[in-house]
Amino acid sequence: MRLYEWQAECLNIWERNGFRGIVNAVTGSGKTVLAMTAVRRLEALTDKPLRVKIVVPQTFLAAQWKDEIKHCLIESAKDIGMYCGNRKDQNKKYMIYVVNSARYSLARHILSDVNNGFAVLLIADECHHYGSAENSHIFDFYKVIDKSAPYYALGLSATPEIVNFKSISDPIGAEIYSYDLARALRDRIISRFILFSIRLSFTRCEHEEYAQLSDGLSKCLLTLKKAYPEMDGLPRSLFLARLQILAGMDGDDARTARMALMLMYNRRTLCHLAAERPLCAVSIVKMLSSHTRIILFCERIQAAESLHGTLTRDYPDQAGLYHSKMTDNARQAVLDRFRHGELRLLVCCKALDEGLNIPSADVGIIVSGSMGARQRVQRLGRILRRSKEIKRIYYLYIGESNEDSELVFGLRTMENAVPVITLRCNDGTFIHSEYEKLRKTVLEHVSDRRNEPEMLSVLGKNIDRALVRGDFLLKEQTCRENICASGSTAERNYWVSVLYVVLARRGRLSNAP
Repeated sequence: MRLYEWQAECLNIWERNGFRGIVNAVTGSGKTVLAMTAVRRLEALTDKPLRVKIVVPQTFLAAQWKDEIKHCLIESAKDIGMYCGNRKDQNKKYMIYVVNSARYSLARHILSDVNNGFAVLLIADECHHYGSAENSHIFDFYKVIDKSAPYYALGLSATPEIVNFKSISDPIGAEIYSYDLARALRDRIISRFILFSIRLSFTRCEHEEYAQLSDGLSKCLLTLKKAYPEMDGLPRSLFLARLQILAGMDGDDARTARMALMLMYNRRTLCHLAAERPLCAVSIVKMLSSHTRIILFCERIQAAESLHGTLTRDYPDQAGLYHSKMTDNARQAVLDRFRHGELRLLVCCKALDEGLNIPSADVGIIVSGSMGARQRVQRLGRILRRSKEIKRIYYLYIGESNEDSELVFGLRTMENAVPVITLRCNDGTFIHSEYEKLRKTVLEHVSDRRNEPEMLSVLGKNIDRALVRGDFLLKEQTCRENICASGSTAERNYWVSVLYVVLARRGRLSNAP
């Protein structure tokens, strides 16, 4: 296994830290390969036979880890055990546990192996999942294990920051390494991409309802902050955690906290199901090439099913649906069809967010999403796995809501600058004031030379497509090469139109064909 520079550096730090620690690395940067190499390194350095325990949050991840172990470490599956559902293997060198099945077993197994003379390496995949009161039972062994015992740990996550971080950092180790999106872009480990930040609006009725919910929420929060002044100024995650604790108590304050949580949920629901979102998403799909492979992310199953229905009508036999209420076989069948090119549009919910190795895609449209940084980073990672192509990410948000206008904070100031195109969408029409000036300049220039209404109509539509595709950012030479390589008149006309815009941006329209 060839390592990236960051992986080699990280493993050296992990070794110096006594083979313990949490690695915070962006999705798609190679955390699994890092873990497989850690197994090899530790096995070479320990004087005891090694047992590897891998814990994952979901069943499909267990299958992926089994494949990785077979590919990277061993030729046969006989040394790999699974502990999930009805399958409860024992005493295998490599044991993969799904946390729901392992809460009260993993700790016993680790203690048993250590007591029987084995060294144990615990790999906690997506380790931010294991800080809850229930899931943290997998670490019960740490309360009684001899601290000099040959126990080692590696935690993996793209977003390990959680409220109760100590509950995972004690048994796994502190965060020892961080590898963020900016470095992964700089090192060309993930694909370059263009980010489109698209502002949407509520309908009039949606706006009025959102205002009413916000007013009620403000009153609830004001009451709680008067009663608990220490809540004022808390970071969002800590504030919500405190609010949930209050909601579980008795009394007037608890009822107010429960009301606040309900109003928050209703506001989010209104925002996620806003009428403008699917209209904008479908408009983006229509603007892109008919060969483009697209993943569309929704927050709610209801929205995903509705959007899938619309796309299926517009693009028969091209759109697939993936969400948690589908059977495992149905979900796998959809992924296989997308992977093999039978489908080019995949509409999904949270079930596709974390850890799943999905087929490559050219475009991600985040139709709706949570406000959490964790989900944003995970969704980016779903399509930014390494390739030569420049990817496109479309992030839709409601301007009148409390949604963030940026997909990931700091992209605008990243060291390997990510182009960010800020648009407004109104009834499926995309608006950018500066680009509209370029459009007008090009149309006037061409009209002066050839005042043909049909040709000007085609030119205008292609210029609009170039905005939504981001192709107006390309170099002149690239446009000219694409013109020569065009396989149809329509494709050639498109690239000629893009060239006009590129030349207009540089004040060189006189060089247009």
